[in-house]
Amino acid sequence: MKHFLRSLLIFAFCAMPVIAMAQPESCNVKVAGSKVTIKDFARAYCSQCEQNSFETQALAAINKGNSKRCVVDKKNGYVKYSDKQDGITEILEMTFWNCDDKNEKLVAVNRVSNSTTGYDESFLYFYRYDVKTKEMKLIDLPFDREPQPVDMLSKKASEKVTEQVKSAKNEDANKYMPCYQLPRAGKDITFRMADPTAVAKTMQRTGTMKWNGSSFKIK
Repeated sequence: MKHFLRSLLIFAFCAMPVIAMAQPESCNVKVAGSKVTIKDFARAYCSQCEQNSFETQALAAINKGNSKRCVVDKKNGYVKYSDKQDGITEILEMTFWNCDDKNEKLVAVNRVSNSTTGYDESFLYFYRYDVKTKEMKLIDLPFDREPQPVDMLSKKASEKVTEQVKSAKNEDANKYMPCYQLPRAGKDITFRMADPTAVAKTMQRTGTMKWNGSSFKIK
């Protein structure tokens, strides 16, 4: 099951025309000031997406600055844009981390779609940015392991619910998939069940991917 979650997310991703797009393998980053900012990363990424796509709409909003639907926090290196597309709330958020290796930064792109099926679908991508070449390259998830549905169960979860979550397959498993949230403050990524009502709230927990200077580990 090493790549089960990744494969399932990719399958769901391809099935959704609203956000279906090939992730750019690399992006050249034009640094506007003396040092790279989240707006530079957002421009590099979103400008490679299809014209009139949600990403290009997000970029236009990010360039304008903070608004009701857009957050641009240069100090904390975070941007977020949300809007409704065909009745579905779509979210794009980006942030970055300074790596212990002074020549690299890690850039994250998270796309969340509030689907009509009753659960949220999160598509998380990472780029490693080279300070010298000013290029960000798409990489595998820099996690010690990918979160499993049981990672989002609390100690109060009954044996019946635990077995139900563990044995879920195919479409039934989608509601137990992780929905990620990037940090605006702090350095750790959090994740919850795609469907907040999939099991009783007392039996759920919010998981944490803890930043260690180059990658993340489930806490």
